[in-house]
Amino acid sequence: LAASGAAMAQSSVTLYGVADVFVGSAKTEVGGAGLRQNVVNTSGINGSRWGLRGSEDLGGGMKAIFTLESGFNLDNGSSAQGGQLFGRQAFVGLESGFGTVSLGRQYSAYDALHGATNMNGDAFTFNAASGTLNVNGASPASNIGVSANGMADYTSRVNNSIAYTSPSFSGFSGAVVYSFGENKNTVGNVNGDATDNASVHIKYANGPLLVGYAYQQEKQAVVGGVQDKNKYNLVGATYDFGVVKLNGSYNQAKNNTFKDKEYQVGVAVPFGAAAISAGYAHSKSEGLGVEATGKGYSILGTYDLSKRTRLYAGAQNTKAFVLNSPLETETTVYGLGVRHSF
Repeated sequence: LAASGAAMAQSSVTLYGVADVFVGSAKTEVGGAGLRQNVVNTSGINGSRWGLRGSEDLGGGMKAIFTLESGFNLDNGSSAQGGQLFGRQAFVGLESGFGTVSLGRQYSAYDALHGATNMNGDAFTFNAASGTLNVNGASPASNIGVSANGMADYTSRVNNSIAYTSPSFSGFSGAVVYSFGENKNTVGNVNGDATDNASVHIKYANGPLLVGYAYQQEKQAVVGGVQDKNKYNLVGATYDFGVVKLNGSYNQAKNNTFKDKEYQVGVAVPFGAAAISAGYAHSKSEGLGVEATGKGYSILGTYDLSKRTRLYAGAQNTKAFVLNSPLETETTVYGLGVRHSF
């Protein structure tokens, strides 16, 4: 879609999306007991979505931009992100040589670095880091429950937010995102602060190397007169040798109850139109007088039929303790799928 006539060069609107689905099997075992299911599930590599994005040239090197992006589950046609119309992203902003400022629902600055350094290209389902690290980390596409330990995963998308992303200065760039909780006067937060969310990252990306640091702080609702904060620190990097690409990251997450330490490493090898990637993740959580660990691996093979259509095969196995349960939860997922972008 594009503006017509004389305005065509100044403004445009693009319809885009991803349709991703796989067929396979999934099993969750709690304390060694569980059943394997045959499944057709959404989003093996990328979250299925459709969206609109556009820009208008305002002159003087400045543009107005917007993005409206809706997630959906391709296996049953339902909306993702809890049924929100534009649950993935919904923002408007201004872009210039000084950077980009945007307002709305958007990804946190922490998530931007996490996704850039995660194993298996930050795959939605076939990504062991999603199943071993934080309690909300297991991929919802697996539909096999949560196998993770410790405190809740960081919030990847934040509402009521304002974001600034800098341009690159000789490879260095950064971003800051602040989300207003807008609930200071609700029951439970009286005499406390709203559940605001703040995140920042700085990175260096030049040639084959990307390395960066990110921080995110999430204020929690007041409980018993005390307002806790979830704090996340991430260091991540990738290096592309051409014949092989390596990635890794280390994260510390803590609040008044838990202290978690997590790491993941991955490798990807291209073969023309095909590629294979694999990764390993490990986590350790201490809290409530209990120490728990999680670990897992994943492997993903892809073959590009065209620039827009990709076939893939993936497998994942994770072992962890849900909310420090005494019973270990093991999950396995296998699948063959197709992803088409438009």
